[in-house]
Amino acid sequence: MEKQKLMVGYDLCTDYSQISYYNIEKDEPDSVELDGQAEIPTVLCRLFAGDEWLVGQQAVKAAQEGKGVPVRNFTTHIADDPMVDVAGERMEKSGLISIFLTKTLKAIENVSASAEIGFITITMEDIDLAAADALKRAIASMGMDAKLLALESHRLSYEYYALSQRRELWTHDVGLFEYDRHGLRYHHLSVSWKHHPPVVTAETTELKQYLDGHELSDQVPPEMDRKFLEAIKEVSARRTISTYYLMGEGFAEAGSGKSWMNLSLKQLCAMKRHVFVGQNLYARGACYHSYDQGALGKKPGFAAANAGLLTKDIYLRSVHKHAPRKLVLAASGTPWYSAVSKTAIIIDDQEQLIIRMRDPLTNFEQTEVLQLDDLPERPPKTTKLLIETSFQSETSCRIRITDIGFGEIFAATGKVWEEQFDITEAAAVPLQARKESVIEATMPLEVFPLDMKMSGTRLFSLEELCWYLSKNVYVTTYDLFDEKMFFWMDKITGNHSLALAIANYKSSGKPLKEIVRLLLNAVDYLDNGEIARIYNKLTEMENQNPLEQMRLAADNYNRYGHYMAALKNYHHVVYQMSHDYEEEMTRQFKADTWHNMGLAFLKLHNLKCAAECMENAFELVKTQEFLAPYMYVLELMGDHERILALIRQEEITPDISDAIFNRYKEAENQCRDSASNKRVQTGLAFRNSDSPEKYREFVIDYLEQQKKNYDLS
Repeated sequence: MEKQKLMVGYDLCTDYSQISYYNIEKDEPDSVELDGQAEIPTVLCRLFAGDEWLVGQQAVKAAQEGKGVPVRNFTTHIADDPMVDVAGERMEKSGLISIFLTKTLKAIENVSASAEIGFITITMEDIDLAAADALKRAIASMGMDAKLLALESHRLSYEYYALSQRRELWTHDVGLFEYDRHGLRYHHLSVSWKHHPPVVTAETTELKQYLDGHELSDQVPPEMDRKFLEAIKEVSARRTISTYYLMGEGFAEAGSGKSWMNLSLKQLCAMKRHVFVGQNLYARGACYHSYDQGALGKKPGFAAANAGLLTKDIYLRSVHKHAPRKLVLAASGTPWYSAVSKTAIIIDDQEQLIIRMRDPLTNFEQTEVLQLDDLPERPPKTTKLLIETSFQSETSCRIRITDIGFGEIFAATGKVWEEQFDITEAAAVPLQARKESVIEATMPLEVFPLDMKMSGTRLFSLEELCWYLSKNVYVTTYDLFDEKMFFWMDKITGNHSLALAIANYKSSGKPLKEIVRLLLNAVDYLDNGEIARIYNKLTEMENQNPLEQMRLAADNYNRYGHYMAALKNYHHVVYQMSHDYEEEMTRQFKADTWHNMGLAFLKLHNLKCAAECMENAFELVKTQEFLAPYMYVLELMGDHERILALIRQEEITPDISDAIFNRYKEAENQCRDSASNKRVQTGLAFRNSDSPEKYREFVIDYLEQQKKNYDLS
């Protein structure tokens, strides 16, 4: 049975915490109770017996009964002190937060036994980098995906709550009074309808000079009422306010008939203003945010312009479905401490990245150029970079770029480029770059590779598969698109739509070229011109006669080191081109076949057969193209008599023969100095040494490598 995905809001406060979830039936957030209470004391208790942890009301009760050590204030001042003392033991606050969250979030089972968190937004009074890091580590320790977590301040949660209500409740500004033992505070939302969506700005005003919280212990209703009235008049002056919200212990009985509010309540309700009392506004606001992000993946119906939020979209220009698009690294309106992202891109012959910053309200753009010095030399579109974006403040952006290579085709160097810059001080005029757009790529995942049997190449992404097909068109066959590939595609793409589409194409008998085109068009890697070139090559292959196709298969086996399989196909071609296809095939085709067959024999160290093949090729087409390989093989055999006879018989001039043997000597020297030859010589040296075991290991390894050449599969 599939579990119900709950969109959760969590208000993590110093004194009390609250949880809400989005009730689909009610179409609004609903509170989650723990031990029969919506307000959960933010308290842990470590029991003396069994080293067990209790949370909330159970923790308070156990501590009062002397059954364990109570732990409070583990959610505050994390930057100043990330540790807290627990009975003489120093423990990380992030670990304690993890314990508290894990145990309290079990309360969602009260909603449904089959429920689990689909997305969670945690809100706190204020969040800094240290608190954000602690919360992220806590969530990670719980085994939750970081993509299912959002962090926000009370201010932003308040905005989400207020602006998720009926539109008439925020036609004008919105105010929130919060009154508890810490005193009276006012949060004002200014709503501007000059833009679409409307822009909302929040500000907080401390009103402790009117009510500082001590009154709640020794209430004097008339005096409290008078002071609150003065506070209302101060913050509402010259403002048009649609709605007031009252929150906190001090307003618990507001509207019940037992409240100390009299004149102040009349002032709040004046001019037909709406007034609401609630104790879980922040948790519900966080829940609305989770619903937008997790259930719908949409932006809210407003743009927040608060302190602590990014004011610009940070992005790269990219290509999607062959059309330009923005690849967003950090979105405006995001709390700076949550603006953390990892993005994989592929660059195309670029030595710099242009980071663009756009103000969505004014459309004003700025740029920051990141130079990729000492970039590894690779063919175009074979360098994948991991871009990690984070912020040290709402204006200080940090970009870290790591070379992660291109699978096993081009190994990663791990080279890193880093830069930190102020998004308000970037260049106002975009620089003109030869190439700016990048390709958004598949993030590297821990997945099994796709093995290309012909070449032995292992592929780890769809981009690598597209590159492979572009470089190996003549190896591409129907057999390549099998169930193993479809399963691999499913794991890489995260859904099976592409694999299913290709499987349907194949089962319906679509030509190979159409299957390949479907794949290449679905992946943002090759441009239209490259796709057309591959399509045309596949069309040519379809129009080849059977013998040409057989030779092509033999050449591919030869190219990738499957020499016995290559010879098997070459023998068939040689027979057919002297019988059924004798008149149809050109002398050039026949000569190429004999030459390539000779190369396969040469790779297998069969010099005699290689020489015969090269001789047959030269007899068909007497050009230097075929003369040189024939003479090379005779030289390898040490058959100088046949070389001299050939020179006399064909009247080869000294300048031609000298040029051929000079190239042979160059190749001989390169072979002698090559790394592979040095490895062989090092291995052979063990034969007469005191290390027979090393010689044995060398021989076994060498033979196993050579056996692969005899693979007929």
